[in-house]
Amino acid sequence: MDEDRKIIARIINGSVDQYRKLVEKYQQPVYRVILKMTGDAENAKELTQDVFVRAYESLEQYNPEYKFFSWVYRIAINTALAFIKRQKRFVHAEHLPEIAEENFNEHDGERMQIIKQTLQKMPVNYKTVIVLKYYAGCSYADIATITGEEEKKVKSRLFDGRKLLKKQLLEKGLFNNF
Repeated sequence: MDEDRKIIARIINGSVDQYRKLVEKYQQPVYRVILKMTGDAENAKELTQDVFVRAYESLEQYNPEYKFFSWVYRIAINTALAFIKRQKRFVHAEHLPEIAEENFNEHDGERMQIIKQTLQKMPVNYKTVIVLKYYAGCSYADIATITGEEEKKVKSRLFDGRKLLKKQLLEKGLFNNF
C-alpha cells in the first residue's frame, strides 16, 4: 500500500485533516493540466478547487487498485472538459503546451505560435491526450486511466492526433524540410 492509499484509509476512518496532504501533493499538477485545457488562470483555480471538493466527496468510491494520481487527474480532465463544453470556446493559444519546442531555437516564436494555434483548433479528444502526454508527462497507462479508455485507444488517439497536427503544420509551411 503506497502513501496515498494509507492517507486515504485514514481519511475514510475519520482523520479528515489528512486530506490536506493529498491536496498539497497534487494541487499544482492538477491546476497546470486544467490551465492547459481551459486556457484561463482564474477559472483553472476555481476548477482545481472543484476537483478536490469532488474528489473528497467521492473518496469512498476511490478504487485503491489504481493510483490516486490517475483518479484525481481523471476528475480534473472531466471537470475541464465540462467547463470547455459549457463555455463553448477553445483553449487560448498562449496556454497550450510547448510541444516539440526542442526543434526550434529560442528566436523562433512565430513557429511556436503557429503550433499553439493549430493545437488550439484541434478536436478536444486529441488535445486532451496530447496535453496529458507532452505537457503532464503521463504514461499511456495513466492517460488510459484518466480518460477512461483502453490503453490501445489512447495510443491510437495520440497517433492520430500527432498525424493530424503534423498534416496541419505541413499545410501551414512548417517542417517543409522533413
